[in-house]
Amino acid sequence: MTYTLLNHIQGKIGSRWAQFVKENGVDQLLIVAVDAAKYTHKVLVANFYGDILIKPFEIDASESGFNRLKKNVELVMKEKGYEKVVLGIETTAHYYEDLVRLSHSENYHVRTINAASTAQERNALMNWSKTDNLDLMTIVQSVIHGRGTSNELRSGIVLELQKLTRARRNLVQTRTALENAIRVHLDQVFREFQGKSIVVEGKRRHIQPFSELFGKASRYVMRHCLHPEDLLSLGTEGLRNLSIEHNLKMREHSIEILLTLAKNSIARPKIEVEVDQFLLIQKLQTLELYDKQVKELEAEIEELFLETEGAVLLSVPGIGLVTGAELYAEMGDISDFDHAGQLIKLAGTNPTVKQSGGKKATHFGISKQGRRPFRNIVYQVGKSLAAHNPAMKDHYFALKDRGKHTRQAYIAIGNRMLRLAYSMIKKRTLYLSKEPKYTLIDELKKKVHSKYVKRFYEKHVA
Repeated sequence: MTYTLLNHIQGKIGSRWAQFVKENGVDQLLIVAVDAAKYTHKVLVANFYGDILIKPFEIDASESGFNRLKKNVELVMKEKGYEKVVLGIETTAHYYEDLVRLSHSENYHVRTINAASTAQERNALMNWSKTDNLDLMTIVQSVIHGRGTSNELRSGIVLELQKLTRARRNLVQTRTALENAIRVHLDQVFREFQGKSIVVEGKRRHIQPFSELFGKASRYVMRHCLHPEDLLSLGTEGLRNLSIEHNLKMREHSIEILLTLAKNSIARPKIEVEVDQFLLIQKLQTLELYDKQVKELEAEIEELFLETEGAVLLSVPGIGLVTGAELYAEMGDISDFDHAGQLIKLAGTNPTVKQSGGKKATHFGISKQGRRPFRNIVYQVGKSLAAHNPAMKDHYFALKDRGKHTRQAYIAIGNRMLRLAYSMIKKRTLYLSKEPKYTLIDELKKKVHSKYVKRFYEKHVA
């Protein structure tokens, strides 16, 4: 009977490992398990049957440490006659990356193992303890059982794009936390500045002076005349003059609401909230710095993303510059994938299925056994498409009619986009919209600077 390369029960990863073991023979494989850390790594050397050849020893996280590992490995290979080294390492933060790179340079076969896999092996040992030595044992067992992957580390423009998009997302999250802290100080100085609930014709409405709390006009007022006493002393004419002088573009309606709220405010006297006002101004200065850094990151992302094959995603309504760049960066090089289902599994957004005894299969929540950053962007993509892509919006409502929860619908649409993105990038094709008003150039103009539109056409259309 003939078996294909992808016939293994564990799929593609299992097939490749099985093929590697068959080609080299289990008696020729030396397994080196590494528990990576920031300053000191721990190493254990064993054979394919799990026999410990060198007890756990420590190496420093530098070239001298790797040289010690290499020396011990060479001694065992010479003494025992092993021909191939398999280095198993858990993907702990980024500490494992240098070891992977150095191991590849020595022609070691590297297996990077997810922490979830080692946790399962630890449970299989019926041991609830967690020590460095136990971790090394579970890494050895994970390698023997074919866990992990032998993929190369990301490099080049994809790695750079991933770093930039993740840095931007972290910075945006930090900025959001800062904005929430500013709101707390606003409550202390002038609570009603963020709006007030009133009753109009028997219905409760929320009114606020500025549509954007952190817009230009709102920020100026926060800095210079936030307290109700200052606003009332300026009056309508004073606020109007400030608006003209500093180009704040405050509408008459906004000025009227602002003064009404100030007049009826329950704020404490100005002298009692001076500290909050001081802290508020400091945080506003930090917020301006964050805004500037986010814009700088987005400029770098735009420059890089348009040079990649993933830029074709910008032709999809609902996929913006940053969202498309994040999705492509987390997908990485798709040449190693045979179909989009493998990408969905990599993200951990594949549904779990349970079936037994000939009964009908039941689908449960997503597995979450993938990369969290990838899973997060798949969700965000689904959410964006459900709001801004007409075709995906119809699909979203169809899912809701079938009883799907909102978050489930977003994940389903995100998975749908992953399949579409895989096909578009693989075939180098653009999005085909059935909307009569859709044009590619209009879609691009909404997402990238005008100077990049021509570059997009030259690289991805012509």
